[in-house]
Amino acid sequence: MNKKYLISVIVFSVLLLVPFGVQAVADLRGEKRFQPFDIFKDVVYTPIVREKKVAAAADSLDVKWRAAREAIAAGAEVADALEPVVSSLSDLEAAVLSVNTYAELDTSEARYKSLKLADTLLSKLEDEPESFPQADSCIKALVADLGHVSLWRAFLDVKHYGVWTSRYLRAFENKIDDESAIVLALRPKYQLAVWNLFSDPGEKVVLGAAGDCIGAGCGHDTAAAFDRWLFYRQDVEFLVQPSPLDVRSAKLDNPVKAIEKFRDQLKAKGVELLVVITPGKPSIYTERLTGSDSRVAGAENVAGLQSHGKKILDSLTRAGFNTVDLYTPLLAAKSRDSVDGALYLNDDTHWTPRGAELAADVIAKKVREMVDAGTVKFRGKDTVRYIATDSIADRMGDVGEMSGLNKFGVFKVQKVTGHVVMQQNIEERIDMAQSSANCLDSLKRECPKGDDSCFRVKRNPCDEEDMACVRALTKSCPKGSAFDSCYHVRMNPCEENDSLYYDTTVTPFKDDFRKSEILILGDSFSRIYQTDSPVNAGWIAHFAKNVNRPVASIVSDGGASTLVREKLARKASVLKGKKLLIWEFVERDLRFGAEGWKDVDF
Repeated sequence: MNKKYLISVIVFSVLLLVPFGVQAVADLRGEKRFQPFDIFKDVVYTPIVREKKVAAAADSLDVKWRAAREAIAAGAEVADALEPVVSSLSDLEAAVLSVNTYAELDTSEARYKSLKLADTLLSKLEDEPESFPQADSCIKALVADLGHVSLWRAFLDVKHYGVWTSRYLRAFENKIDDESAIVLALRPKYQLAVWNLFSDPGEKVVLGAAGDCIGAGCGHDTAAAFDRWLFYRQDVEFLVQPSPLDVRSAKLDNPVKAIEKFRDQLKAKGVELLVVITPGKPSIYTERLTGSDSRVAGAENVAGLQSHGKKILDSLTRAGFNTVDLYTPLLAAKSRDSVDGALYLNDDTHWTPRGAELAADVIAKKVREMVDAGTVKFRGKDTVRYIATDSIADRMGDVGEMSGLNKFGVFKVQKVTGHVVMQQNIEERIDMAQSSANCLDSLKRECPKGDDSCFRVKRNPCDEEDMACVRALTKSCPKGSAFDSCYHVRMNPCEENDSLYYDTTVTPFKDDFRKSEILILGDSFSRIYQTDSPVNAGWIAHFAKNVNRPVASIVSDGGASTLVREKLARKASVLKGKKLLIWEFVERDLRFGAEGWKDVDF
């Protein structure tokens, strides 16, 4: 072989082996596994180990189920007896769903559906004992199917989920890319150089205007980095690409069909659906991308009204869906930005606390309208009150993090003032209808027979003209929600049709899956300020405060199109007692939602 060709082959081979070698050394020196071996392990080792785990979990479920049946037959509480069964079923689900290191079982598989059915039937047993034979049959079928090691099943899983499938290789590639020692070492320096030379914040980020500057050049040379506005590229692409319902988007899942099916599934369970499409930041602050000045006459910012998200929302409304329009109030509220601050964060995809609280107000108003119209009928009365207090939190924007430049301090932490919602419990409720009878008997015994004036005064100690008595009672009753009932009862201690509440402790806001008749499904717009700093200051907590009712929520960052419905399907028992489901998702998910818009069976 010609020496120059041999040298080229050697150099090329070395270049191929360098990343592998560097990664091997980095993994061996650290505590992480040697990732390239995952491919070899998932071909032979993982399938057999997984089959053994599945068989062991199925055997455990069988034992726990037999013990639960005996306990229930002996008179034990159904919920207590089923608790170990539910735990074992959860372990079996985890073993079955994780096919290998990088792939999960598809939701269309029969095994997945059988596991979900068993989960649903167990949740029904406490209230529907007649479903016991069906639950028994389902669990026995699961144990019979999964309670042994099957080499054929292991082979099929390798075939459909193995290293030669796109789902595996894509996940493997992303993991290698995220954890590669060479990439982790060189990428940040490269990104900083590109930023300093070209003001390019990276492939996931679009640079917008800065501060009060609108127009060409803003955000590049005319303002400090921390004052620049950053946009998530997918938010921008959603506005400029064809609508998800356009013929050019025929390869995409149809979100309207998925929403319609979900509504019908909920209706069959007696639950109303309320759809909330959250506008992306570019739909509300389009002028910071286009350079057009919304303050100039004839250049009003109407992009939000023209976005694909708003058009799809309007089509859902016309089709009879219950919907909430956040576009119009958010665009209108921009007129007060100079006084109250912006509605979205500078270098984040999400809204500020002001935007979140405005959304909570609008959604709560819609729910009250649905109640007044009889669309939703809640059973329970108010059992909690809520109060809010100011809290300042530091917010490092997610778009700034995506740029990779935050580690160099290019974009600064943004301080926000949230309003943390606390729950004020009302523990006692005295039924005056019952106590009034005891009250009347007591007064009759105290007053001499025939003395009507004594009875009348004791029943109503404050005569209409006795203002001193009225003032005394006013002072003795606490201010707030309990004042009216306190004053009314003290004014007339034998009122027959009233109830008296006592406010007690104040505790942090929390989801209440047992008492709530409202379930919220959401994405990161439902998570921000709610479970991250300052905590319990998100739109969910403020919505509960506005409607004065407990709520429950299931949140999946970036997964409100399909993943959050799959979470609900795995725990469909949380729909028990629910009358309204509020489904919040950001508009870009109509095109870019994780896992698309799959049909999810309950």
